[in-house]
Amino acid sequence: MKIPSSNKCACGMCCVSLLVLLLSLVLAVVLRLTAAGGCEGLRVQDIGPVKGGFPEVNWSFVQWLGMRNLGRVVAWIPWNRRVLFGAQPAVGSLGPRMAFTFDDAIGNNATTFVSLLDFLDEEKVPATFFVIGNNNSVAPDRQLILKDASDQGHELGNHGLLDDFMTTMSRSEFEAAVDQWESSVRDAIQGEWPVSPTQWKWFRPPKGLMSRAMDEVLTARDYHIALGDLYSDDWAFDDEAFHARIIKSGACDGSVAILHVMDGRRTLRTLDILRDAIPALRARGFSFVRLSELYNTAHEEMPACAECAICMDAFVVSLIVSLLVFCFWVGKLAWCTQRRVKSAVAVASEGQRHKEVHSDEDTSSSGTSSSCGGD
Repeated sequence: MKIPSSNKCACGMCCVSLLVLLLSLVLAVVLRLTAAGGCEGLRVQDIGPVKGGFPEVNWSFVQWLGMRNLGRVVAWIPWNRRVLFGAQPAVGSLGPRMAFTFDDAIGNNATTFVSLLDFLDEEKVPATFFVIGNNNSVAPDRQLILKDASDQGHELGNHGLLDDFMTTMSRSEFEAAVDQWESSVRDAIQGEWPVSPTQWKWFRPPKGLMSRAMDEVLTARDYHIALGDLYSDDWAFDDEAFHARIIKSGACDGSVAILHVMDGRRTLRTLDILRDAIPALRARGFSFVRLSELYNTAHEEMPACAECAICMDAFVVSLIVSLLVFCFWVGKLAWCTQRRVKSAVAVASEGQRHKEVHSDEDTSSSGTSSSCGGD
């Protein structure tokens, strides 16, 4: 069957746009792997699976491409424009700096959190804890632990009331949740939050997802929204060496690492990751600061390490064009198929009608002959 020229054209356009999409993606990965933008010691090419499996391959690819680069894509959605993935390089001779952040504090097992506080104190590493404002964190018997974390110089950020999506909340519901979290944390630390004028009000959306209502409320309340550029689902699968490799090889000046306060059989995983990563980072010259310090410092007006605005924008544009062309081609093919089916049905119906007409004529002729023969 001959393929219509319009279908050939649509198919060709689809193939070209998909090729552009692939090339722009490859360009972004190549620039990331060669440390475009300059970042001494950055060795993203060393990142790769340790034990293997899809999760490690997936997160290795994400780091090859770069979370900050992906953040540029995410920022195309209006309510994600204020989400921060990492700071720019600092001005002066401060050396490379990064922030460790921990989600889901305090967790079900307070012993894990206390062990983490002790370890960070021994290593002289200040951190930012994103606290879930449930009974695990703000119940009367847990308030002292949270106050200890604040008194030791760690920063506390808002991670919602439950470890669950907040994107379905209305503006009033989300605003009430923010009020409840702030009130609970102030009661726990027995003072103001943030604890000093130099600390920012931080929010990390549960599951990493924002909505328009959330963005409006957080903007009105002068919150800063933080994700990070070093992440590997450390809570989801057991491979401390892989998670540590993501941090050791992918960190650059201004990086934000996301880890979790874990419970049960995963209790020691976070500590094992830190024991592996911190000495290696210090060997690269890194110092560790709280999230507010990372962003409060004056920064260079230059692209972050391995950030490629042009290639990521090209990737997004080519992705949109590819999808539009693909949808056009599929729609056209469906339309043509529908027309062919209707035409075939019409032809079949016409043939059936003619067959019935001829059958009636034959019956009539047969009846006439019989009558004539009877006379």
